[in-house]
Amino acid sequence: MQSTNRSLDLFRPMSREHCFFGIILSVLLVTLAGGCGLQPAERDEALRAATTGASSDSASSSGQFRRIVSMAPSITETLFALGCGDRVVAVTDFCEYPPEVRNLPRVGGYINPNLEAVLRLRPDLVVAPAGAEDLPAKLKAMGLRVLTVDHRSIDGVFDSLSILGKALGVEQRAQKLAASWHERLELIARRCRGQPRPRVLVVVDRPLETGRLQNLCAAGSDGFLNKLVALAGGENVLGDSAVAFPIISAETVLRLNPEVIIDIQAGKETSSDHHAEWLAAWQEVKEVAAVQNGRVYLLGKDVPVVPGPRMIDLAEFLARCIHPELFDASGPSRSVTSREK
Repeated sequence: MQSTNRSLDLFRPMSREHCFFGIILSVLLVTLAGGCGLQPAERDEALRAATTGASSDSASSSGQFRRIVSMAPSITETLFALGCGDRVVAVTDFCEYPPEVRNLPRVGGYINPNLEAVLRLRPDLVVAPAGAEDLPAKLKAMGLRVLTVDHRSIDGVFDSLSILGKALGVEQRAQKLAASWHERLELIARRCRGQPRPRVLVVVDRPLETGRLQNLCAAGSDGFLNKLVALAGGENVLGDSAVAFPIISAETVLRLNPEVIIDIQAGKETSSDHHAEWLAAWQEVKEVAAVQNGRVYLLGKDVPVVPGPRMIDLAEFLARCIHPELFDASGPSRSVTSREK
């Protein structure tokens, strides 16, 4: 991880999906603006569907689905974490992790799913993301069995473990994973508990071509990054935004005056020849506390931003940026302060 500095443009709503398309080809395609996990009634219905199924097929009824199509990167990662990777017969164009998925057939993306390709694979289960507009309905209309999970929040990720565990007959594995993830997140939260809570700005997408801070998509009141920042001991400067992922300007950054800026350029090599200029761009808002004190961090390809099994790694990356004093020297390097320029 490298540190960085830069600016943004005024509040303007942006769909969660579009925002994360700009981050990385394999990240958060599962989500749209808003969403806090499945509502209780929806969760109960998903669990009922997972347990009883919608067909009389014996394999389906017993939860032993053998031909699964995943319609989001976070779903793919969760299926593999559950030990069901050998049942996955296709994934989206944006699924890149774990490495085993790279040779699997592709069925388009969140915006442009190739429904004909899905049908040709003859899956006995398609797992789709909540908030995917009419995608589940289209799949069901084709006679396909569909299970919906919601990864738009941390709670939703844990719910999906229970839902998928029941549907796939791996409940014990799901319970062990959930316990392990809860424990690891609690360890991070415990380490940061009682510490000062610096004000944090998390930028999840921005155009790099101009060399200026423009059209910065930042984490607002979403149920995922916003909560991870709090768990990692920070206070999201946009946590009370009415928009899950607002677009802001350099002027807004100056007004917010964050003490820590985390610039996520997921999918990009931060060690590339361009990283110095990406960092230097933040000098456009050199009056901001984070820039003055060298607290701007550039997180690149090595940082997972997909809500799912690797969210614990992301939480630790965030904690190392927000509270580097609590971690060893292997934490993120800091940006050069404006006073050192």
